[in-house]
Amino acid sequence: MIVAGIDIGSRGSKAVVMDNNHIVSSVICDTGPESVKTSISTMEKVLAGTGLTLKDVKYVVATGYGRVLVPFANENISEISCHARGVNWYFPSVKTVLDMGGQDCKAISIDSEGKVVNFVMNDKCAGGTGRFLEMIADVLSTPLTEIGDLALKSRAAIPFNTICAVFARSEAVICLKKGVAKSDILSGLNDAIATRCLNLLKRVTIQPDFSISGGIAKNKGMVAKIKEKVGIEPKLAPDPQLIGAIGAALFAKERFEGTGKREEMKIQYGYSDGTGDYFITVDTGRCDGCGECVKACPAGLFTLVKDNYRQLKGSIKEESRKKLHIVCPGFKACASAHAVNCHSVCQKDALSHTW
Repeated sequence: MIVAGIDIGSRGSKAVVMDNNHIVSSVICDTGPESVKTSISTMEKVLAGTGLTLKDVKYVVATGYGRVLVPFANENISEISCHARGVNWYFPSVKTVLDMGGQDCKAISIDSEGKVVNFVMNDKCAGGTGRFLEMIADVLSTPLTEIGDLALKSRAAIPFNTICAVFARSEAVICLKKGVAKSDILSGLNDAIATRCLNLLKRVTIQPDFSISGGIAKNKGMVAKIKEKVGIEPKLAPDPQLIGAIGAALFAKERFEGTGKREEMKIQYGYSDGTGDYFITVDTGRCDGCGECVKACPAGLFTLVKDNYRQLKGSIKEESRKKLHIVCPGFKACASAHAVNCHSVCQKDALSHTW
């Protein structure tokens, strides 16, 4: 049975064709300015040379930032769920996943079946993402594919006080002008990013079997720093950048066969920065999609979205997620000013705040 998964990411697009859990073909391409065109060309490339056409593919699941714009997909599923499922396919014992993507990083806790138990995303800025490393590689006039190995040659890593994309880039330029070795600059940045990742992982608990997915997992220098900080050797798939597409293809097989169990999870929206932790958690197992939180929130943070099973669930608006503590005063402050608030109207007790 031929199925496919396609992952339209912010920087790269990936596709995998599978036949009964066997990978027939895979491809990684750059994401263009138009997701529809990118998805079509990516699918054409993954099918090329296989003797298959799109008509031969029984079911297609799309994931990633551009998943809703894939015209030939039968369904779209979040990248969090797909990365969890993809890692579980390779490593059933893994319970903690760090997905390092083009524009954000996610720490994911999963169970033995690859279902998401909890996840937290830190996407307030580009620091620690694929785009950030592209910027640094450009500053250092070094190919992106070489910066991982170069960082491993460092003898005296330069400490960075921030990994804000703007300020870290400026610091890197200053260091370069002072004659600091490129390897020491890269090693220092990797150390700062690894510390950020460690703090992210702690929010979902770090279990002994741990994996890193996403394109940055190909960066040996970064992986070495994360291993050093976490204290655990990460399990890496043959190509970590394909994990999301593989997970999507596995979901496609389940959907076509009508198998698979319902997945519920606690979703944390927010970030940590120099001023503190700012997270709103939605327990999708308890949330019944009533929409009362949408009506009650004076800051207009909430919205309703369909989950992987097309059921409405409470969520935080995309435009609010990266400035959460600016638009939301926190539950205690809000409750003192408003008798009716998101907590008071949620009969299922599906919401919680970390402020």
